[in-house]
Amino acid sequence: MKKKIAVLLSVLLACSPAAVYAEEGLTEAQQETGFTEEVTLDVAMMWSLDSTTDAKSYALNNALERLKEDYPNITINYDGSVHDDYQTIMMTYMASDSLPDVFNVKGSWIPNMVANGQLGTIDEFLEADEEWASGFTNNILFDMEYDGHYYGAPFQNLSCSLIIYNKEIYSSVGYDTFPQTWDELIDCFTKLQEAGYVPLGMGNSGQWVANSCVFGALGYRGAGDSWYSDIMNGTGDGFLDANMLQGVEKMAELSQFMNENMNSLDQFEVMPPYLRGEYASYVDGSWTFGTLIATAGEDQSVVEKSGVAVFPAFEGGLGAGTTIPGGAGWGQAYNAKLTGAKKEAARIFIKYISDEQWCMDLAEKGDFGGMSVDYDYGQISPLVAEYVALKETITNSQQYDCHFDTSVIDAMNVGFQELLLGEISAEEWGGNVQDEYEMTLE
Repeated sequence: MKKKIAVLLSVLLACSPAAVYAEEGLTEAQQETGFTEEVTLDVAMMWSLDSTTDAKSYALNNALERLKEDYPNITINYDGSVHDDYQTIMMTYMASDSLPDVFNVKGSWIPNMVANGQLGTIDEFLEADEEWASGFTNNILFDMEYDGHYYGAPFQNLSCSLIIYNKEIYSSVGYDTFPQTWDELIDCFTKLQEAGYVPLGMGNSGQWVANSCVFGALGYRGAGDSWYSDIMNGTGDGFLDANMLQGVEKMAELSQFMNENMNSLDQFEVMPPYLRGEYASYVDGSWTFGTLIATAGEDQSVVEKSGVAVFPAFEGGLGAGTTIPGGAGWGQAYNAKLTGAKKEAARIFIKYISDEQWCMDLAEKGDFGGMSVDYDYGQISPLVAEYVALKETITNSQQYDCHFDTSVIDAMNVGFQELLLGEISAEEWGGNVQDEYEMTLE
């Protein structure tokens, strides 16, 4: 009898799904999900695969390798470009309704893309994988939410409006710590300029850095919390708000201390002059650390004597000096036209480019994903460890240019280039943007 039972069990085991999968040469991931259909996804994102300085390129290459090992049935046709070019390319895709299958989506694009039937919700993805969904940090999905649904998986946790500064150079003009008040900041920048340095470098050729990394903080310093809600709800004084315009006036004041070619350089091109000691500091976001470290190469001496700070508050402003714009900003998204096997392949791929391993790969290069990971950032650089400590002392405000209507953002960005060149005043900037803003309310 025992012999018959043993034979019967052997037959049953041989016919079990796991045995069948093993015989067919399926991977463990394929066995777990049962997804084995041959699928090709067209993917466009804002990172090249051959970059040696971009942390997200590193994480993406690793994610593609993991996907290939786990799901050899999913083929990725990848088209990568740098951030500023990517935004232009995506505008063309959206206008012609020829979007790829999976792509990076900016928060401000979501309303129009949803209205045009171009963007699929990830609600069901989150519901189907509770472990993955629960890994995202608090409020990180905020930038991806529209009308009660989520449309992108966060792949980063940003802090915009950070000032990277050379502590040694600042100390040489009498500032052993970063200026704590606006008056101190102007005094420090004046002394740095007199000593032959560019006090504050900025690369704004893509037009967005002035908005994200300068106005995002200074607009908040002036207007405080309520202005964002007023803009989103069509209430208040809009872009003529006197408190907000204080922040724009402070931007104009800072322009005298910036590099004259600010509108010709991109965010990466400010790093070499900073590393050469020509710029005493530069303004960027938390994505800067990995690229700065990689750009410095073997000589990390300037990076090691660098610090990170935020713009101080100014008198008369309503916003705190310990708040800066931050969050996801962007997410991993998919084309609403996908169905069946292609949609399931997109779900799997989106997980691989936002999950805990993705975030750990970013951490290795000094960048930050949408999930918290246990990593000793001090082993990368004292600068990154200093940022991690700073992050514990600051709060995040909304990233204006990830939520306002895209036409309003364009008007803001063009106007900031003119403002920083001294071609228009803060009031003229506000009037021009207000005209565009009011058209969106009609």
